Amino acid sequence: MNNKKYIKHTAFIVVCFFFVFNACKQKQTSSSSTDFKAPGHCIADTIIYPVVIKNLDSLDVWTEQCLSQLERQKFVDQIFDAIYKHKAKAYSYFNNEEMSISDIKALEEQADFSRDKIGKLQFWETWHFDEEQLIMTKKVHAILLAYEFLTEEGELRGYKAAFYIKMKE
Repeated sequence: MNNKKYIKHTAFIVVCFFFVFNACKQKQTSSSSTDFKAPGHCIADTIIYPVVIKNLDSLDVWTEQCLSQLERQKFVDQIFDAIYKHKAKAYSYFNNEEMSISDIKALEEQADFSRDKIGKLQFWETWHFDEEQLIMTKKVHAILLAYEFLTEEGELRGYKAAFYIKMKE
């Protein structure tokens, strides 16, 4: 009889633990990007995608036209300025740890880096779409800056992650 009572109590504790664990887990995820309220329903939470912001091919008229309204250098400088003025924090893409001002300065001193080489961004966003009003709303949660990684001949080999910043909620 004592053995049955022990099994019942153990099972009850396991079930309670399961519910408490799941409740905590749900609360954590709901406090991230799902707190963003916009018209319509959420169609992407969270979507991550890259955007090329620098045209390396002078013959690529289409990309040149697509980027013609972008103030790339101004935007890049504004991000660096925000970090240096402590208005934004930079994070390592590789371990998600906060980077110090001296880490950012060290990045800027690397031989293969310059702000002018930043040619790609990666966005973390939540998207809402209201099909009745045909309104799409995007909330940017973070932006990663990536710079050109060139071969010895100066051809694009790929992009290296510099860091990302989190947008204020």
